[in-house]
Amino acid sequence: MRRSRLYFHGPLKENSTVNLDKDTTHYLSNVLRLKKGREVKLFNSTDGEFLGIIATLNKHAITITVNSKTSSVIEETLKIHLALSISKGERMDYAIQKSVELGVSKITPMFSEFSDVRINDKVRIENKRSHWQKIAKSACEQCGRFSIPTIDHPVYFNDFIQTEGNEVRVLLDPSGNEKLKNIKFDKKICLIVGPEGGFAPSELEMARQETHIIKLGHRILRSETAPLAALAILQSEFGDLN
Repeated sequence: MRRSRLYFHGPLKENSTVNLDKDTTHYLSNVLRLKKGREVKLFNSTDGEFLGIIATLNKHAITITVNSKTSSVIEETLKIHLALSISKGERMDYAIQKSVELGVSKITPMFSEFSDVRINDKVRIENKRSHWQKIAKSACEQCGRFSIPTIDHPVYFNDFIQTEGNEVRVLLDPSGNEKLKNIKFDKKICLIVGPEGGFAPSELEMARQETHIIKLGHRILRSETAPLAALAILQSEFGDLN
């Protein structure tokens, strides 16, 4: 029987009892319709993964008895920051979900000149960010990761590219003349991916000052495919994908 794997915000230890939050309670009781006595897995980025049993359950609260520890935290080999131009609807959701599965540590959604999505309302922007954060959390629960990547507040490309950081930056564009596997960096790297129409010439000119411009190959990849291809290369060449 498959056990649900759930992220828990608080500390975890053997022979303890914890209360699940409102969203997780709703998911287990109303979506999965689990019953008292069912086994679940709880994890966090500090204590690892534990096997527990649903001790009490109702529509508003679930208590888990935490039993044995099943795994210690597995540290990520690379720290990959993905700066991703915002695309429409399910394409953005897909890119975030799969990027998390491939090991990104942080995602910064971006508005760029050729972006096909424009959101000016602060409430809508925050709702989007919250939605993407939930996708990242769910992806970690499914793929066995221990730390939930942070989804930053959306920024404009020009503002992002001018901020200083301690990461090596690489930008994907057909005009590039470098290969991703030849980039030198020490565990931390920032991958910058544009919208469906690519980056504007002025944006590329600004980026060239401090950024490696990378061409993945002769094919033009979609905005949700390009980051996944690049992440797979990074993890295969420098990380834990083999």
